[in-house]
This record gives sequence, C-alpha cells and structure tokens, in this order.
Amino acid sequence: VGEFMLDNMTADEFGFEIGETYTVSAPGGNRRFVLAGTANFGSPDENKNLGANLSLFDEETTQEIANKVGLYDEISIFLEEGADEAAVMADIQGRLDRATVEFRSIFSSLPDEQQQLLAAFADTELEVVTAATKIAEDQSDFDQFINIISSVLLGFAIIAVVVSAFIINNTFAIVIGQRVRELALLRALGATGRQISRSVKLEAVAIGVVATALGLVAGYLLSTLLVWVLVNIGFGELPGSIPIRSRTILIAAVVGIGATLISAIGPSRRVRQIPPVAALRDDVRLTPTGLKRRLMVGGGVTALGIGALALGMTVEMPTRSVLTAIGGGALAAFIGVYLLSPSITRPISTVLGWPIRKIYRVPGRLATDNARRAPRRTAATAAALTIGLALVSLAAVVSDSVKTTFLSTLEQSVEADLFAYSGTFNPQAGFSTELGTDLQHLAAERPDLVESAMTMRWTLGGVKVGGGYKDLVAAELAILESHMDIQVIEGSEFGAGKGGVLIHVDPAADLGLSTGDEITLEFPGGRTSELTVAGIFQDSTLLGNWVVDVSVFDTYLPTAPLAWISVLFPEGADTDASRAAVEAYTDAYPQVAVEDRTELRETQEKQLDQLLSIIQVFLGLSLLIAVLGITNTMALSVYERTRELGLLRAIGMTRRQLRRMVRWEAVIIALFGGLLGVAMGVLFGLAAIAALPETFVDIVSIPYTSMLNYLLISGLFGMLAAILPARRAARMNVLEAISHE
Repeated sequence: VGEFMLDNMTADEFGFEIGETYTVSAPGGNRRFVLAGTANFGSPDENKNLGANLSLFDEETTQEIANKVGLYDEISIFLEEGADEAAVMADIQGRLDRATVEFRSIFSSLPDEQQQLLAAFADTELEVVTAATKIAEDQSDFDQFINIISSVLLGFAIIAVVVSAFIINNTFAIVIGQRVRELALLRALGATGRQISRSVKLEAVAIGVVATALGLVAGYLLSTLLVWVLVNIGFGELPGSIPIRSRTILIAAVVGIGATLISAIGPSRRVRQIPPVAALRDDVRLTPTGLKRRLMVGGGVTALGIGALALGMTVEMPTRSVLTAIGGGALAAFIGVYLLSPSITRPISTVLGWPIRKIYRVPGRLATDNARRAPRRTAATAAALTIGLALVSLAAVVSDSVKTTFLSTLEQSVEADLFAYSGTFNPQAGFSTELGTDLQHLAAERPDLVESAMTMRWTLGGVKVGGGYKDLVAAELAILESHMDIQVIEGSEFGAGKGGVLIHVDPAADLGLSTGDEITLEFPGGRTSELTVAGIFQDSTLLGNWVVDVSVFDTYLPTAPLAWISVLFPEGADTDASRAAVEAYTDAYPQVAVEDRTELRETQEKQLDQLLSIIQVFLGLSLLIAVLGITNTMALSVYERTRELGLLRAIGMTRRQLRRMVRWEAVIIALFGGLLGVAMGVLFGLAAIAALPETFVDIVSIPYTSMLNYLLISGLFGMLAAILPARRAARMNVLEAISHE
C-alpha cells in the first residue's frame, strides 16, 4: 500500500482522515493508498489552483496509475542564483535534441510492447522554454476556455440590449407624442426643427449616461455576488479585488449611450415635422410615417430572410455557411416581421380580445379597442416580448428534437441491456480498461448471466483524416451488431477488423469513399495508418461518423481510457442477477454509472432538460426586460389618457372595471407578442435543426405543450405588468382627470 496526499479543501469537504486507507481509481486501475497528509498548490494555507481537486503521489506511482510509465508531460528546472538562463536553456535544448535523435534511431529495435507505448511520442519535438513563456501559454489556454463562456454571456447580453432598445424607442415615441404641444411652443418662440431634434438626442444621451452609470454599479455588485458564490462552492479565495478597467467603462458607455441614442433617432427625426401652429390646437399628435412604405420594406426584408433560411435548410453547403445563412435569415425575418406587425395588430387583437369581450363586456371591449387603435404602439411594445419568446421557443424546439432523436435511437437501435459509462462523457475522464477486461471475463465465465460486453473508447478531434481533424470512436466491431444497430448500408462491421474503418454516409460521400477504398488516418505523434473502408452506415447518433476496432486504439492510442461499456444479457436471463454480477465489478469504480435502458433514457432526458433550463434562465432576463417595457408603456398610456379615463369614470365606469380594462389591454398586447414570438421561434428552430448534423439531431419534434405554456406565460406577464398602471388609473381623481390637459 502506497501513500498519497490531498489538498486541504478536498480533504475537509469530503471528510478524508490522515492515516486512513482509500481506493484511488485511475486509468491504470484501482489501487489502495494511505492518506499521508495534506498540501496545497502555491500556498501553504490554501489551494491556489482554483477549482481543482489535487491528489499527489510520488513520481513512479503517478506514472503507473496514469498509465504513463516512463513518460513525463513536462519537467520543471530550478536554476541556481546567478546562472545564465540563456546558456542553460541552450545546453538543455542541445541535450534533448541529441537524445531525440538517439531515441528515434533505436526505436525500431525496442520490444513491441515498448514500441506500442512510445509510438505516439516518436515524432514529438521537445522544447525548452522560460517560466514566463510557460505561464503565458497557460494563460492563453485558460483565456480560450474563458472566452467561450464570455462569448455565451455576451450573446445573452446583446439580446438584453436589443430588447431594451425596442423599449427605449417605444418610450421616446410615446413621450415625444405627449409633448407635441410643448415642442410646438418652442417652435413658435423661434426654435428650429433641427434644434428640437438635437434637444431630444441630448436628452437620450443624458439618459444613456445615467443608465450606464447604474449598469456599471449593478454589474460590479453582481460580480461581487458571483465571486462570493464561487468561493462558497469550492473555488477558493480569488486573489485580489474585482478589476474595473477603463476598457470596461468605455465599452459600457459606448453600448449604453449608443443604444439609447440610436433608439431615439426615429422620434427625434419626427419632431422636426412639428409646425409652430400646432401650439394653438388642443389635440395635436405626431403624424406617423406612411404605413405603405413600412409594409413594402418589411415585406422585402421578410422575403429576404425567409429566402436565406430556405437556402440554409435545403442547399448543401459547409456548416459555417449554413449557420451564416440561417443566422442572417433569422435576423432579417425578425426585422421584417417587426416592420409588418402593425398591419396585423388589429385583426389579431380582435381575435385575442374576443373571449375577454364575451366575459367582461364593456371593459373587455374597451381593452380590445385600445390595443387595436394604436397598432404601431402595440407592435412596438410587444416586440421585446417577441424577441425573448422567439429565442426561448427556438431553444425548446431544438432541445426537444435532440432529446427525441437520442431517445428514439436508444429505443430502436440499442439492443444492449446495461450500460457502464463515465457520467461526464468526457474522454479525459473515463475509467480503466481493466473494468472492460473484467466484464469480458465475466461473460466468458458466466454466459448464463452475461452474453457479451462491448467496450468503447474515443478521442475528440485527435485524428487527422482528409485534411481535417475528426472525432474517432473505437468499439469491438465483432459484436457491435448484437449491441446496437448503426444501419450499415454497404459492407459489414464484421469485415472491419484491425485494418478496417466504418464511415458514416455523409463524410463518405464528401470524400468520395466506398467499401474497399483505402484511407489514411494520422494519429497523435505523426504516425499514420492505412485503413480499408469496411462499411458505410446511416445512424451516427451513438458512435459518430468514424468507427474503428478497439485494436486500433490499442496500437495507436494505448493510453486512451474507456468511456463506455455496453452489456448484453442472454435471452431468458435473470436481469437482477445479471446486473448484480456486473455491479460486483463496477462498484470498485465510483466514477462509473451503471444504468439500464430506462434509467439511461431518464438520465439523458434530465441532462437535456437541465441544459434547456439554464438557457431559459438566461433568456428570462430578456423576458423580464420585456415585462418592464409593457409596464412602462401602460403607465405612459394611462398618463396620456388621463382625461379619457376621467370621462369614463364620470359616465359610470367603476374602479374595478377601469382596472380590468387596463389589465386586459396589457394581456392582449402581451399575447400578441407571445404569439409572434412562438411562431418565429418554431420557424427558427426548424431552420436550426436543418443546419445541425444528423449525428446531433435527425428527428423534428415541436413541444406543443411548452408552446402553449409560453403563450399562457406571456398573458400572465401582461397581467402582472399592468398591476401598477391599472391601480394608478383606478385611483385618479375624476374632476382632476377631466380637467387634465
């Protein structure tokens, strides 16, 4: 029994005790070790390797359990004080170069077992670098990981800004419309149309400055909260304080002020049309721009967007081109629908308001009429909700289709009865090949319990084929057909053997391959292998596009851990006894999950639902902003109609009826936005599914129940958004409201 150490945080969190013996499961198998003590990286008090759980062994043991006997990932060198760094580096580099030449010269004379282990490193070039260079490289690798997360968060932030821009534009349009007489008086006093327009833009800039400042403060507070959460879930104390760089302030200012200013351009241009004589009229409003021109532009943009979507869905193109066509088409289609939406506001509002009119009579009829009489305002108010629900619906359609595809494949193509896999599906987080060997021995010794056990290993992007790097899966092809049906349409998996490869029909067509053709695979270390196309298959859902026999991995990727084992029970076997026999071996590997088909189905459903929930939480921010937009519009609308509401109260409308009228008007607006959003989300979802490879999804599934729920939620949002405006409307003093100008 050897010894090992853990970092303090891991030992404390999981209750490890010094002096106790524990089982360590690693690619090289399971071994027992005594916990000799605790240590930390970078500091005696805490682990500076944030987010990592450290287990420390001596050099020889580390190589054994990692299945890398005699191998090193890197070697750290500490120089004596005053040593010439450049000279030492040159000397070491020279020694390494000579050793590399010598190694390659004797490589072919080594025993086959050693050649197999070292082959992946035969063409490796060794390099000596300074600590500063190594730190910079590590930072670059970490930055790439962080950039992925940042890009995702940036995408959601852009969505929030776009939604906010619609609300700002609508707010300015309403506010400027309420100040027409005031602005006309300024014109009568000598102000030019350009000056009035400039004043509106300056007002937008001022609002943008205030909003940017508040946003920066809120962002800093949220960052502080996030750091606190990370510390409390085990990431350790983050060094230093949260930096606020000038670049951050500059970007926030440009986005905040820029978005506000751009949103105010339309209303600021329209105020130029206000004539001085308007100050003499009691009821004057901004003249809306012609709807005919808007419809023509909207129709053209919509047609362009639908054309781009159709192009991406039907024409064979590279994946990047398909995504570009669909992304651009979706954006154009949304802009076009937004421009066209005022033309359909009245009929749709009439339909949505029909049950409300039947139930609530006068308040329902007035609510419907209010939503119909200002189609531009209704469309603009609903636009923010349309964006949010379109994206939520898009995510739901894609997620449900992916889930349906996987579950259908599991139901129709998989014959195995039990599955053992690493819960993360990470090729670097697999388990020892010893487990596969044990289960295969079990099948040989107890055929009454286990008919066969098929092991699978894979590497992501680690093999070069036809000029590009591909994901490669290794399985025991001799028994593959009995465990799963990948729908081989040409050739046979039985004929693959050690020198064969199975290829999905799409890459086979792209490369012009058919059974019997030779293809070169380049493995890590520069080694190449000529393999024969033994079969072409249609279903790539489970194994991907490229499949070889496990013997190929034994030769070229011997250190790749197991990722998956499928177990087939003999016909008529006692499934409980068979499972117990399998779990007698898998229990020694805590990182391995063992599930039957039903349990695997439930696990995958849960994971996909969790992913969808995370996406919906982020998109929920845009929905929250949309709700605030509806609240804002309804509040401004109530203020604008103060005299009208006062007259309604004067002729007998009760407070309750007035509240109902305002609330149901907001519900109709929200349902209008929700209806457009769900419809567009389904359309975009269908386009996205067409762009995704069949390996990922090949069945279209629209979750109609979820779509209906989204519509109901949008109506609820409208009801909630109108609570305060409706209360304010009901509390108006009738006499003051009637005399309001």
